[in-house]
Amino acid sequence: MTKNSGIIVTLKAAATLDGKIATATGCSKWITGEAARQKGHELRNENDAILVGINTVLTDDPELTVRGIQEGSSPVRIVLDSKARIPEQSRVFKQDGVPVVIVTGSHAPLRIWPELADLTILTAPTRTPDILWVLSEISKLGLKSLLVEGGSLIHASFIKSNTVDQLVLFLAPKVIGGQKALSWCGNLGVDSVDDAPQMEISSVTALGEDWMISAIIK
Repeated sequence: MTKNSGIIVTLKAAATLDGKIATATGCSKWITGEAARQKGHELRNENDAILVGINTVLTDDPELTVRGIQEGSSPVRIVLDSKARIPEQSRVFKQDGVPVVIVTGSHAPLRIWPELADLTILTAPTRTPDILWVLSEISKLGLKSLLVEGGSLIHASFIKSNTVDQLVLFLAPKVIGGQKALSWCGNLGVDSVDDAPQMEISSVTALGEDWMISAIIK
């Protein structure tokens, strides 16, 4: 639990055995199978909010909703969008009664936002929203748990900020390879193996052909 916010943060990623979340052309559907994807929806149902970065929205246009769970509840949708680039037609803006929070940077241009009954715009005091600031602000909205679904740069930002309570990594028995294919975690600025964040694996679970690894960062 992040001390400054009281929010429990779970970072979730789906990757190939070589850690890739998409091909060099951006194709990412579907890396994992149905059982792993269903478990992902269970994680969404268990959390108050779900967070992605603008690149994930621009690339995949996700709904970020809970599906396939009886009486499931979709979490508050949060998008980190420093430059306020999110298209008005993005599916996160669908009129389904689920609150939406857009977090922009201090130099984001002024724009007209969609007319949603429950849309909150948070403007950070910095060009790129600081993760600790984001968690502090969304905690004021009454949120107690957060599922971070990416992408690569967002994952790296949360790990560097030392705010991740649990890592849930879905691994598919596939290999994409290539230097230009995105890995699930972006640049952490690690120059020595000894400086790499250390994980403590708490469980490894088979989900169909895939594996779910749960871990905490030491």
